[in-house]
Amino acid sequence: MVERGGWLSLDRYTQLVRDVLNTPAAIVSILTEHAQTLPGASGLPEPWQSQRWTPLVYSVCLLVVEGGVPVAVPDARLDERTSHSPSIEELDLVAYLGVPLSRGGRIVGALCAVDSEPRAWSDRDIHLLTGLGAACSAELDLRDSQAQARSRQEEAETARAAAESDGDSARAAQKLSELRTAASERADRQSRLLLSLSEALTATTTVDSVIRVVQEAAITYLDAESADFDLAGSEVLLDRDGDGAGRTVHVPLSGSLPGRLALTWASRVDARNVAEAAEQPESDVVEIVTALSHYASTALDRAILLQERRSAAATLQHAMLTTLPTRADLELAARYVPAASSNQVGGDWYDAVAMPTEDDEGPENLAVVIGDVAGHDIDAAATMGQVRSVLRGLLVDSPRPPAEMITRLDRALTRLGLATCSTLVLAMLHRHPGEPTAGRLAWASAGHPQPVLIRADGTTELLAGAPDLLLGIPLDLPRQTRRAELNRGDTLILYTDGLIQRPGRTLAEGQRRLMASAAEHRGLPLKEALDRVLQDLISKAPDDDCAVLGLRLV
Repeated sequence: MVERGGWLSLDRYTQLVRDVLNTPAAIVSILTEHAQTLPGASGLPEPWQSQRWTPLVYSVCLLVVEGGVPVAVPDARLDERTSHSPSIEELDLVAYLGVPLSRGGRIVGALCAVDSEPRAWSDRDIHLLTGLGAACSAELDLRDSQAQARSRQEEAETARAAAESDGDSARAAQKLSELRTAASERADRQSRLLLSLSEALTATTTVDSVIRVVQEAAITYLDAESADFDLAGSEVLLDRDGDGAGRTVHVPLSGSLPGRLALTWASRVDARNVAEAAEQPESDVVEIVTALSHYASTALDRAILLQERRSAAATLQHAMLTTLPTRADLELAARYVPAASSNQVGGDWYDAVAMPTEDDEGPENLAVVIGDVAGHDIDAAATMGQVRSVLRGLLVDSPRPPAEMITRLDRALTRLGLATCSTLVLAMLHRHPGEPTAGRLAWASAGHPQPVLIRADGTTELLAGAPDLLLGIPLDLPRQTRRAELNRGDTLILYTDGLIQRPGRTLAEGQRRLMASAAEHRGLPLKEALDRVLQDLISKAPDDDCAVLGLRLV
């Protein structure tokens, strides 16, 4: 069995694996003679997530330990090495990627990424997991170094006690004690230093944060003046001081990144001393420089990959935010606020579509919609675009009442194989030439918070009716179209949950705050009123993204 208290810190490695490789589960596996212990685990089904061990026959990690190299299995059910494994059923293991974990130079287990669907693992996946495996191995070695340090300290104390009672041999024993104590302290300090560097770089998610950690490590541990990355085809560069002639030591980067790490000292003497020390196999310097290069390479590779994903998702998301139509008979305005974390890209979206009238007379009918796709990555942004495009086509081609439109949208997405779990509100405004000061509103909700209506006189109304089923839920349940009357000066507000939900705040409380703020600012132009509502309801660093869409009759 695994002693949970002593292994809790290893769970952070499995969470990092899930975040970096986008897998539902990951484990740190240590093999013993009769069992597989799981000192690090995230995303496993019960009872294995809590139990933290499995019989040895469950362990696909045996392949990694026996081979001593990374093992990538796209589909364990079709691979003769793994097709018999109980892990396929018990641990929901279909795709598997594992890299060796070492302890004292001996391979004892594996750091593994597990997917419940088939997956073709890329070279970059293997490189990123190998870097995280190196950091995890460093922590295992640190634990052993700490145990050895304690043992040596005990030996030193025993030697001191013997020296006090042993006359002439006291000085020799004392010297031996001091040497052993110094050696244990050096080993412990070195292990802590390398682990600190590994942890700091493992936690980085951007190129800038990697550069900052490397710069601080070079200055703190090597007394360097600056640290630069020289990457082929990259603009990643920090504090290059002239050509650094005679004052710079270049260290090749490992992994898939071509280039080098340039460490610059204040004088040629300092640089030469470091270079000479690095040539000694037992030197502290060679350990630090080598670790700095290896960990920095892995962290840079991961940061560049995450940055590419965030950039692509953000670009796709903003491309899907509609330019609203302009009409003389009403005001339309919308706002989108991203989450503060640059690691997340939301699936919130809005749209407004002019629809043809039956008699082609008078102002066109208008559909407004706001929605939220589950997830905070490029998949969520892509799904958002697909949902929006399909709904737009249906609205323009053959508009129907909102509930019927949502049902048709859900069926179309299913037939097209576009799996989604998302919410939305669809509202349609009908204006009639004979009623210039009024409008008829029809709306329906697929699991989304109800619209808010602010009357011209300041009274507020949360449009009645519980939301119907979300999109993407395979149940054939009826949906309802609800109706309301709008008059000149009335304002309709659609919004996503990021506007009203906060830790410790109920949905109802958030909606009350929204209605109070919107009523207070109803006399302002609609765009300015929405800005004031956002200022009242969300913080400067929101945890979730949010979208809000307003419509006012004029």
